[in-house]
Amino acid sequence: MTLGSRGLIFDEFLKRACPERELDWRKYRRASRRNVLSRIHQLGLGGFSEFADYLDANPVEAAFLPNVLRVTVSRFFREKELWDHLTGKILPAMAAANVDRPLKVLHIGCCNGEEPYSLALLWKHEIEPAFQGAGIAITALDIDKACLDRARRGWYPRKALREVPRELQKKWFEPEADGYRLHEEIRSMVNFRKFDLLKDDLPREMDIIFCRYLVFTYFHGQRRRKFARSIAESINPGGLLILGQKESVSPQEEDLLASMHQSLKLYRPVSHIKGNL
Repeated sequence: MTLGSRGLIFDEFLKRACPERELDWRKYRRASRRNVLSRIHQLGLGGFSEFADYLDANPVEAAFLPNVLRVTVSRFFREKELWDHLTGKILPAMAAANVDRPLKVLHIGCCNGEEPYSLALLWKHEIEPAFQGAGIAITALDIDKACLDRARRGWYPRKALREVPRELQKKWFEPEADGYRLHEEIRSMVNFRKFDLLKDDLPREMDIIFCRYLVFTYFHGQRRRKFARSIAESINPGGLLILGQKESVSPQEEDLLASMHQSLKLYRPVSHIKGNL
């Protein structure tokens, strides 16, 4: 009998372990299962059932569970409508309004770097030529060191570039080792940092925060509200939070974050809106 078949099956483990820790058990699937099995092996436990018992008896391990269950999925230019809107409206307006300093952009849960590099590519190709002297400072956070190392290297298989516009592929990606290497000029635009969202404080004074398919997908209750408050406090007046198009702010968080564009899931801290009235 394999480790994965002993005791609770994975869905049963999730149903038992997640709700009391304010996590949405329905969102975790295959990739999370591999992470959990790896952690079970590290701890020398016999399967999902023993791990669930171990979580109940060890608060420190239980607090770490969201990081064990993490899902590392990202794509270049995921959800094209958002990137079109950023290029056509948001970034030009912000570049024009902040000529004396670089825009500060934060990506929370950057995986292998596709999302922050998508922004860097758009900035270099579309915004920088139109706004001479405009600058941008992109910070990308993730807890997974292996993901951060891959992101810094900037190498991607051919299939990863399928949503990258052809002209950007030709200009900024070089064929290398059965894949493509992103040009150093683009890689140098992103500062990748290790970050544990369960205990580390977010950087402040951000103009744009990307937090897509992470907190507002997997977290519930006070755990999610706490992070929503932290995000709201980290955004500059006039700044935005960007979620995934399948996500939304819940009614319990609407006193913190107000919708600015429902279909594209753009939000602004309520305190900034009130301050502008």
